[in-house]
Amino acid sequence: MKKLTLLVCLSMVVAIPLVWAQVGVTNASNAQIEAQVTHAGQPTFGLSQVAALQPEIGGYPLWQYCASLLWICCAFVVAPVMDFIATRVLKRLTAATTTDLDDKLVEIVHTPLKVAVVLIMLHIGLHFFEWPDLTERILGLIFTIAVAVTVIYVAVRLVDLLMDYFTAKAFGGDPSLAKMMLPVLGRTIKVFVIIIGVLTTAQLMGFPITSALAGLGVGGIAVALAAQNTLANVFGSITILADRPFRVGDIVRIDPVEGKVESIGLRSTRIRTHDGHFVTIPNKTVADSAIINISLRPTIRQLITISLTYDTTPAQMQLAVSLLREIFQNHPLTHDFIVNWRDYSASSLDIFVVYWCKTTDMKEFLRALEEINLEIKRRFDANNLNFAFPTQTIQLQQVKGA
Repeated sequence: MKKLTLLVCLSMVVAIPLVWAQVGVTNASNAQIEAQVTHAGQPTFGLSQVAALQPEIGGYPLWQYCASLLWICCAFVVAPVMDFIATRVLKRLTAATTTDLDDKLVEIVHTPLKVAVVLIMLHIGLHFFEWPDLTERILGLIFTIAVAVTVIYVAVRLVDLLMDYFTAKAFGGDPSLAKMMLPVLGRTIKVFVIIIGVLTTAQLMGFPITSALAGLGVGGIAVALAAQNTLANVFGSITILADRPFRVGDIVRIDPVEGKVESIGLRSTRIRTHDGHFVTIPNKTVADSAIINISLRPTIRQLITISLTYDTTPAQMQLAVSLLREIFQNHPLTHDFIVNWRDYSASSLDIFVVYWCKTTDMKEFLRALEEINLEIKRRFDANNLNFAFPTQTIQLQQVKGA
């Protein structure tokens, strides 16, 4: 609740002055106005009583130019004071929270707050003093552009803040994934914010935005048709990075390619196969394919067939099954196993074995499998259990009368 209240306060600190400046809401008290306004509603600072400042330049008295300059100086003096007070208050509020998000937000609004105060005072002064219509239009135009630039600046800085925040939240602290996706997402949002800001400012300044947007729409359709494959790959990369079926460094199988993911780009995903070949797959193809992430398997499974000769007795077959179960049971990397005499093959009696190894590292798995195979060979030789190999018995029978 404290975080929400603080964020609302910070938003109001920037939003209210800018809106106030844009619509020209002075809200000054009557006492303040009466204390300063002594000549046709203008803050003269007493200069209108100075005889040396009574001559006119361009149809306006010299004291009005001097008073305007003093008003501008006051704006640049008041702005740091207001910024200092507001910053002190906001920092006290942020010190009571556990997150640093609000502290960074205070840093972002630090400069725009001073600009907002200056713009408010200048806007007030613009309406206090009488100037030619052309001058007021030019000053109003400059004021509108300054407000727009300030708002766009704050919005762009907020995008950077949100990108940093989502690095830890949305991506689970995965720096490689954040490094790939955040620059793309951040630049896209920034460009969108700037375009919206520019179009809104142009609309306020009286430019015909509707016809311009219509022309851009026709051109955008042509560009989209020409770059549809590229756009499909870009959206494919966004799908991959958002769905996260794999990460850089994972071993994956994307038929017919199997290997280690080395990079995920905007257009393609690059995989190094087990043979050392470097394969580039368009992200549209990756997003539309069935992906097997081998690195995420909890164990490695191995199917084994132990074949014994047909002269093996039932007691020896029972002994062979018991020995195999004992060997797999005692190995430290065994996660689970199945051992059963399953088939009478053409030239052997087959014992079927399913073995699950605890590790997911291929080298460690192969070392464990080698240890198991050596132990099987030693135990079977010690018990006179003979391994079968493909054989064929041919009977020759003499034909009578031949």
